[in-house]
Amino acid sequence: MTTPPDQEFELALNSFVLGESDALVHLEGEDAFSRAQVLLMQQAKRELFILTPDFEPERYNEAGFADALSAFVRRSRFTDARILVGDPALAIRWGHQVVTLGRRLSSNLKIRQLHDEDAKVQHMWMVADDIGMLRREGAAGFKGILSAKSIPHAQRARRQFIEMWERSTEVPDFRQLHL
Repeated sequence: MTTPPDQEFELALNSFVLGESDALVHLEGEDAFSRAQVLLMQQAKRELFILTPDFEPERYNEAGFADALSAFVRRSRFTDARILVGDPALAIRWGHQVVTLGRRLSSNLKIRQLHDEDAKVQHMWMVADDIGMLRREGAAGFKGILSAKSIPHAQRARRQFIEMWERSTEVPDFRQLHL
C-alpha cells in the first residue's frame, strides 16, 4: 500500500530536522512553499540568506513568513538575515511586510538590490546556517525542493550569495526615514 502524496509531505515536514534529515522534501503548491519556508526559518540558528527575483508577494508578503523571519532575527543579536532582491518595484509600489520589518530591525535584517549583472538571475532560494536549503525549480510557480542537509549545494549557494551581496546596493526606498 502506498502513502498518498499529502501524507508523504506531512511526514516529511514532521521529520525535518535542519542538518540531520537526509530526505529531500518535494514542494508543490503555494501552501507547501509557505510551510517549508517557515519551517526552515524556525530551525535556523544563526544565518539566513534569501535570493528572490522580485520579492514575490505571494511568497514573502504574508504574515506567517514575516512572523517567522521576525522570530529568527530576534532570536539572538548574532543572527544574520540577508535578502537580495532583483527588482524591488513591487515591494516599493505596494508595500511589503518584510520591508517594514527590515526598517524596524535593520541591524539583523538587511535587504539589498542585486547588481545589474546579477539581476537577470531568476532563481529563488533560501540557505539556512550553511547547511539547509530551499530551492524553487524554474523561474516561476510553486515547485521546488527543501533539504535539511544539502551541504555542498548550500555552501556553494552561500558563497554565490556573498559575492552577489558585495556587488549589490541598498534600496533607498527600503530605509527608515528618521526625522
